[in-house]
Amino acid sequence: MMDQIASTPPGRAGRAIVIGGSIAGLLAARVLADFFEEIVIVEADEPPEGAQPRNKVPQGHHSHVLLERGQNILESMFPGMIQELIRNGSIVTDFTRDLEWFHFGEWKQRFPSGIQGVQQTRPFLEQHIRGRVALIPQVSVQYRSRVTGMILSDDRSRVQGVKVRSESSQHEEEILADLVVDAGGAGSHTLKWLGAEQDTSEVVPIELFYATRYYTTDWVDRGWTNLMISARLPESPYAGVVLPFENQIIGVTLGGYLREPPRTEADFEQIARMLPQPHIYDFIQRATPVSEMKIYRIPSQSRKRKNVLSKIPARFIMIGDSYCRFDPLYGQGMSVAAMEAELLGAELGRLSIGDSIDAAIRSYWAQLPKLTQDPWDMALIEAYRHPGIKGTRPIGTGVKQWFTRRIYKASAHDPSVYLRLVQVMNLKRPSSSFFQPSLLWKLFR
Repeated sequence: MMDQIASTPPGRAGRAIVIGGSIAGLLAARVLADFFEEIVIVEADEPPEGAQPRNKVPQGHHSHVLLERGQNILESMFPGMIQELIRNGSIVTDFTRDLEWFHFGEWKQRFPSGIQGVQQTRPFLEQHIRGRVALIPQVSVQYRSRVTGMILSDDRSRVQGVKVRSESSQHEEEILADLVVDAGGAGSHTLKWLGAEQDTSEVVPIELFYATRYYTTDWVDRGWTNLMISARLPESPYAGVVLPFENQIIGVTLGGYLREPPRTEADFEQIARMLPQPHIYDFIQRATPVSEMKIYRIPSQSRKRKNVLSKIPARFIMIGDSYCRFDPLYGQGMSVAAMEAELLGAELGRLSIGDSIDAAIRSYWAQLPKLTQDPWDMALIEAYRHPGIKGTRPIGTGVKQWFTRRIYKASAHDPSVYLRLVQVMNLKRPSSSFFQPSLLWKLFR
């Protein structure tokens, strides 16, 4: 593929390469297909078989949620996708009506919110997205292929492609491109290859583990569809969630900050018993396990600093966990990746009015910090309540913690505050929407 990139029609570019074929990479490929003649996804894993967790995506064994903002973006990219998921077994819930949520020492009141959740395992969702992307003629996937380096212009000012090694034959090749998209996840090496790794990442150690096991049950009158018991740092470092998925399986995920993960199934049940309410432990006692326990560790929450743009060559972008890795207990990762793909599409739309790829890429990078700020803060404001979590607290952290505590307390009793909280959590509204006068007086009365 070390060929010259063919001339292309006005408003379109030649070839784009996407490093990584997970959800962020697939969504990036979908958007790029509107603007590029050819998209090559380079994926180190084997071609997936059905809705099974992939070897190189260990978090795929765990419970995931697609927030309403993510659902809406997915539907806009792939019309009919949400109904297809539902027809094939995804579970439909109302966020506030169907969730029993213990949070900051109180149970939330339940009521219909109109905020729909469509629940399925991550492999099931990936399978459906992958199937839609496979229908796009200019997108191809090179499986069992690993990117080993970047191709740069002689003056190192522009990325011109990638070096790829076949995992099966060990054959190496170079693939030229007009744009390289890093969707390689938190373990990406691209900044190292570009000589831009130093002082370009903000890292907050959270030392989080989460453990998941799947169950079935005939306990149908339990009074809730979803169940969540949140951590309250520092005194209650454990959290848990119970979510039903396709094929009548129910995922139980437990997480803990600055704690060792369970080593045995008995340890798993013991952590459930240590939660501030007994509901998850009670469910486990009345359910039948249908999987082994799986463990995943998240040592830190991290994102690229704003200065990264000044250190990298042109024609290169990051998306998903390669740019910003969130605390997974907040369920934001897939939806933020969808928002980033949506932003990429909006910026590449500049090509149709004569703007350059370089201008579109600069604008994409410039807007990423704002796009990720609310979900970043949402998790870290809570994490910083624990004195054992290291890191310099940003100015104003104490005030934000005091304010969010008022929100959490009011949301347990006032449906309008709870609804706004859920809208912010689902990335439908910015956190600044709490400052509307109609809500402020309810927080301080």
